[in-house]
Amino acid sequence: MIALRIGLAALFLMIAVTVQTSVLTNIAVAGVTCDLTLIVVIALALSRGSEWGAIAGFVGGLMLDIVPPADHTAGRWALSLAIAGYIAGLIRRETSGSPVGPLGVALTVVLGTAVSFFLYSATGSLLHDPSVDWGEFGVRLGIAAGYDVVGAIVVIPLVMWIMGRVQPARERRRVAP
Repeated sequence: MIALRIGLAALFLMIAVTVQTSVLTNIAVAGVTCDLTLIVVIALALSRGSEWGAIAGFVGGLMLDIVPPADHTAGRWALSLAIAGYIAGLIRRETSGSPVGPLGVALTVVLGTAVSFFLYSATGSLLHDPSVDWGEFGVRLGIAAGYDVVGAIVVIPLVMWIMGRVQPARERRRVAP
């Protein structure tokens, strides 16, 4: 079952990166679009924990770093999404593994967006990326958070539901009445 979970996570990440880089770029506002990969990473972290969130964030970020039209130094999205996924997994742990409510999910998405966007911009500043504009940071962060919360309404329940259905046999026996 662990192989099935890993395969599903990889499939979710591949679909998210593909849709984000090919479809969602057409509806960008102020150069910002819905970060579908981050939403999937947060969904995996909320359903499986901080280790899954960090690994999924690193893999999803690395895919974003190398998939065209990548115009930045490789590794920036990997670092940003890995840390955001880890933090989202910690939120799951703090709720004792019980489901996080809709408001908690929305706040987790906003926090993940803020963390990943800040880390991506900060690493860009350290590497002298000319596209980093701290004057527009607040506006872009607000747009990104809004886009991500709207995208999370559909994506997170779907991913969490599918990942919740894939359980090892010993967990199914414990849950069954």
